[in-house]
Amino acid sequence: MKAGRWILAVSAAALLCSSTATPVYAHKNLKQLIQKIWPQKFGRSKIAKSLPVPKVPNKALEAVLFSKASNRGGMNSVAPLFSPNFLRIAPRPLRPAPTEIRHAVFTLQNNPSARGKGSAFAVEIDGEIWGVTARHVLDDIGRSPYLSVPGKDGKPVFFQVQSFREGNVHGADIAIFRLPQDARAYITPLQADYTLPKANSYLQSAGFSHGNFGWFPRVGVLFASDHRILIRYEDFPIRNGYCGSPLIKNGKVVAVFSGIITEDRARSAEWLSLLSDFKGPINAFNHAVPIQWVRQLVRQGKRQSEPSGVPLKLLGKTLGFLQPDENVQSIQQLRNGRLLKTIYSYPFMDYNHLERFLEIGPNDVIRLAIQQGDRSSVRRRTFWYQWDVQSGQLTRMERR
Repeated sequence: MKAGRWILAVSAAALLCSSTATPVYAHKNLKQLIQKIWPQKFGRSKIAKSLPVPKVPNKALEAVLFSKASNRGGMNSVAPLFSPNFLRIAPRPLRPAPTEIRHAVFTLQNNPSARGKGSAFAVEIDGEIWGVTARHVLDDIGRSPYLSVPGKDGKPVFFQVQSFREGNVHGADIAIFRLPQDARAYITPLQADYTLPKANSYLQSAGFSHGNFGWFPRVGVLFASDHRILIRYEDFPIRNGYCGSPLIKNGKVVAVFSGIITEDRARSAEWLSLLSDFKGPINAFNHAVPIQWVRQLVRQGKRQSEPSGVPLKLLGKTLGFLQPDENVQSIQQLRNGRLLKTIYSYPFMDYNHLERFLEIGPNDVIRLAIQQGDRSSVRRRTFWYQWDVQSGQLTRMERR
């Protein structure tokens, strides 16, 4: 009975907070607050005056209410994935790419005679020029591939590439490498733009599909966060070989293309159950990794002293910083010592709002599982950030 009354009290506070001028978490006495605002909605009642309210730290109450407010935007944040307004892709004739773009994008392949190819490009990061591709491309073509660029006579010229730094194939699916000195005469690097594009805006892209170069002037943005940018090509369906190509805004790189999600895969995905309120079809879409992860991978290699990586935030609290070779494996919600929910990594995860699909209570413990390395890594490890909502205590655990 006590538990039911507590839930009723919190629900009343969350429901009515929008009608008060002072934020709910600013009131030191929740009982007085409920007595103050209850009559505004339901009239005066003895129930409201006699309702017992357990003493809960203000920070825990704030976390509960913040969680409820954040969850309201969960579906809205990914609504473009389900928009019925998208038409089926009708291939259009591809136009030539701007000269500076064509000189920045090239292919990678296992050897000069290999048919399997992946896309790559050159970009300037912190004053240095780097080659960039998708991390999983190296699993397909090897880690000592050749890059191919058009020579002065139009015939391809090959240069062998070595010494890659790699991100996590399940997270920052990118790899960077130094361009061979002789290859730089054929390549003009792009500049980077670290500003995330907005949903419903448009980007451009250039890359190779089955070895054929294509320029795509209209790429729709469905969702953007520090973790992923979800996009949809509207001029031509993307095929094998395009992973590792740049996404461009105003001539600058904002992301690296990393994968395709078909309608069938999307409909059968486990993460679709997170959006239980939605019953309609889902559109095919594509993955891209924000270019800031390339900069993080460069800085990780230099071992700079200041904290690098992308902040992991839960209810506004920074739990830690995610590195390019790490991936958020799952989020666990424990209540009164029992496992309540486990959410595995999903493509529209927002690292600034990890609570997006959690209804957090004051007695909860939230555990964030991080995996360093992946299936091809020699050394893998898993560790957790654990946050006690009521006490505010943050601990870090590790399992090798």
